[in-house]
Amino acid sequence: MSVRRAAALAMLLAAALTATLALAALTGAATATPLPQDQAQALMTAPADVPDGSSTQSVDGTAALDASTQPGADTSIESGISAQAAVGLAPLNEGNAISATRPVCWANSAWHQWGTWPYQQRVTDTTYWCAVFGSHITYRSSTTTASGTLCGVSWRAHALIGGGVGPGFTYFTIRASAGFSCETAIPWITLHTTHHVDVKRTDRGVTTFVGSG
Repeated sequence: MSVRRAAALAMLLAAALTATLALAALTGAATATPLPQDQAQALMTAPADVPDGSSTQSVDGTAALDASTQPGADTSIESGISAQAAVGLAPLNEGNAISATRPVCWANSAWHQWGTWPYQQRVTDTTYWCAVFGSHITYRSSTTTASGTLCGVSWRAHALIGGGVGPGFTYFTIRASAGFSCETAIPWITLHTTHHVDVKRTDRGVTTFVGSG
């Protein structure tokens, strides 16, 4: 067999192997089987390979306002100004003075995960917020989502646990929480757990994890 044909065959075999592994992964994800209680508990509490992640981008005021219309969104606007002014779509009138500076806005999705597949439990806090840069927060809108393969989501919630919106507030901290119900091999035995992640965001567009449990 020539070197060229051998190389081509090797490439085909590698491609076939990649496709097979991908199919196996998809099939495994679709056919996750509940495990005995002790094994399920072990996977629920095992350290996650990647415990958390965060992604931030700059957004315009329209996108920030649209976030407040999402199901379950918790929205706060600086007192005494319009929603449009809080997100930079209108002049900012604070203390009877019109400011030449308009707020800028960001969007961030921050998540924390507990356990490993198929008993992983993930809580995600997605927040849009705006601020007069380096001065104070003018707007925020937060939603909590949660997910798992064999751990269904029983409830989810979010709460402001630090900072706030308005003059004097340079940051805010959101606690995103969720409850999970995890299947076992015995249909009438379900394992329950709750988790939360605390995320701090500033008037400079910075996001920081500050707690979880």
